[in-house]
Amino acid sequence: MTAHTDLISRLTALNEIAQALNRTVDIKSALQEALERLLELVELETGWILLKDPTARNRWAGRGYTLVAHHNLPPAMAPGRARAWKGDCRCQSLLNSGRLVCACNEVHCSRLSTAGGDRRGLTIHASIPLCSGDRVMGILNVAAPDRTAFDQPVLALLTNIGSQIGIALDRAQLFDMLTEQRIHEQAALLELSQQLLGRLDLDDLMGYLVNQVRELLDADACTLLLPDEDPDYLAFRAASGWRTDPVAAGRRAPANPISGPGLVIETQHPLFARDLTRHDPAPWMPDWLRAEGFRGHAVMPLIAEGQALGVLVVDVRQPRDWDETQSRFLHLLANQAAIAIEQARLHQEALKRQRMLQELSVARQIQLSLLPKAPPTVPGWEFAAFYRPARLIGGDFYDFYDLPEKNAQWGVLIADVADKGVPSALYMALCRTVIRTTAFSGRSPASALMRANTLILQDSRADLFLSAFYAKLDVETGRLIYCNAGHNPALLWRAAGERFDILTTEGIVLGAFADIELEETRVDIAPGDTLVLYTDGVTEAINPDQSEFTARRLQEIVAANAAGSAQHILDSIVEAVDAFAQDAPPFDDLTLVVIKRKHTTREVL
Repeated sequence: MTAHTDLISRLTALNEIAQALNRTVDIKSALQEALERLLELVELETGWILLKDPTARNRWAGRGYTLVAHHNLPPAMAPGRARAWKGDCRCQSLLNSGRLVCACNEVHCSRLSTAGGDRRGLTIHASIPLCSGDRVMGILNVAAPDRTAFDQPVLALLTNIGSQIGIALDRAQLFDMLTEQRIHEQAALLELSQQLLGRLDLDDLMGYLVNQVRELLDADACTLLLPDEDPDYLAFRAASGWRTDPVAAGRRAPANPISGPGLVIETQHPLFARDLTRHDPAPWMPDWLRAEGFRGHAVMPLIAEGQALGVLVVDVRQPRDWDETQSRFLHLLANQAAIAIEQARLHQEALKRQRMLQELSVARQIQLSLLPKAPPTVPGWEFAAFYRPARLIGGDFYDFYDLPEKNAQWGVLIADVADKGVPSALYMALCRTVIRTTAFSGRSPASALMRANTLILQDSRADLFLSAFYAKLDVETGRLIYCNAGHNPALLWRAAGERFDILTTEGIVLGAFADIELEETRVDIAPGDTLVLYTDGVTEAINPDQSEFTARRLQEIVAANAAGSAQHILDSIVEAVDAFAQDAPPFDDLTLVVIKRKHTTREVL
């Protein structure tokens, strides 16, 4: 839940920064606010933004660059101090030579070095080129003492903000061009940017996008295609202006160069055609597409973090020359749409993850309700049990049965499904019910498990199986009749001889093969003896060095604490496993059952 909350918080902050960048045509006035918010978001203190400016002929901030925003610079780098700002920084040299091409680069800053650093020890900065498509408009620098400040989530966040700033700069420049040319879509362009970023429902966003693009470009139709479940195809996800709705018809386009959308996805370059009847850049033209009568054609890639998310297609039914203004306008729309679609997708994933966690939490409560509410309370005996899944839910289980027989008989079961998570939890519920039914039928342990195996194979189609140890305990005599179906051998600590008996029998796991044969045997538990049942989450627990806890360590812990109660022995095992594993993630579900026969009063005396 913490990761989900953090993701939503970051998405909200990103949206607020984007809104700030889109609130004004004079984008430079919004860069200072965006920079300060970004530094707060990544928990750093110092940054600055340089924009390319061909009119900047002096050496201040580097030839051809202007310092447009800065925050919390070291005193020696104050804008009024010439020494640190004289000449180019290495990041500018890299950008000028075309080598600053990655989304985010970590650069040892020559200006920080010239300035002699400051008390914070700033020596390095992440440099993010401010780009919109192939156009590079400046650099965003964020400083830190060393590289550790720039982990993968921070770099991804910086890259996203860099893209937002680049697109906003391009939009501002395009706005100036549109103003000069008196294009009436100026206000609509700003509204579109804000509307896209404000829509987090993906279907709503896509429908709005194709309708608005069609209207702004005075086009006959607009379509959005995203990757299909079949990777060889692109699916029509939103459409406007078509005679036959391709979304409702379930239309798809090949995701390879045989189709225009496929070619654009592969090359990540836009495709423009004046007249498809005279020059079709891709040979794919099915009858249902030909029937639409499209002639002028433009396909724009939707790119986020270097990956093509899909394509935006604009069609007209008359030949059209796509001039530079329309091309740049489409380019900007596609970039803005890609970021909005990715943001909506991440939002949906976060909501889906939250719903899944809620459902798993309910499933966990249901699963825990299938386990005994408490160990039995039996005069002369102590019972203790522990269960902890490796994930939110798991496949281990244990059970106690007060069997309806004339003697004081208790059934004791521990089992382990060979999987983790939801599949094993569902299989565990089935197996628990089946084994419980056969246990109450009066069968012996081996007969009960063999009958359970038959029923499990009849009822289940899952490719799963489970190991199980089932025993009947006569609490008056201490006689234990047991059967092991491929499970970890139980440990019986003999108090009199201070040694272990290892309880195992010939047997195979349940749910894998029909007509299995299981062996059962018997043993007497004397006063002071302790029986320990466990799953491999105990003995195969892994520490950070990838070493296993082992059965030998388990025996050592039981022997060292055998004088204590059953609960004390169980707690000692769990504490030892946790101390051994340290912070390593759990290897498997961990389940324990400890049964101890008490000394009689006469024996104690």
